Amino acid sequence: MEPFSTTYAKAVDDLAAKIFLPALICSLFVEFGPYFHEKTGAGFFGIYLFVLILGGLLAFGFVYLTLQISIWFFDGHDVGPEIGVAIMPLGFAGLFPEQFAGLNVPYSQVTGVAILAWAFMLVKGKRFFRDFFWED
Repeated sequence: MEPFSTTYAKAVDDLAAKIFLPALICSLFVEFGPYFHEKTGAGFFGIYLFVLILGGLLAFGFVYLTLQISIWFFDGHDVGPEIGVAIMPLGFAGLFPEQFAGLNVPYSQVTGVAILAWAFMLVKGKRFFRDFFWED
């Protein structure tokens, strides 16, 4: 991988605590915005408000599901780091689609950044929301 790519991935890692929610919202906006516009005829701000609410609900649902899986199947052991490691290659594939040209990555680089930010946050473990909502 070239030095610029490594620097870009390191920046996503460093900023993951600050961008994982906005990246999810941007990803939904980029991937589904044109579809919502075609189906509903809504404008830019209408679609953005819908995606903002949807992103918040998805983020809450994903964290809740991760916690429930940890409790139900792993006796309370946090499985976020394992899930993060499992989805991290999907983030790298989206972030650097030219490296995965033969695979035809089906989502945008914005979604790759979002997946990568979520993966880095999940790998962090139990301190998932600590840096985003409050300080030590």
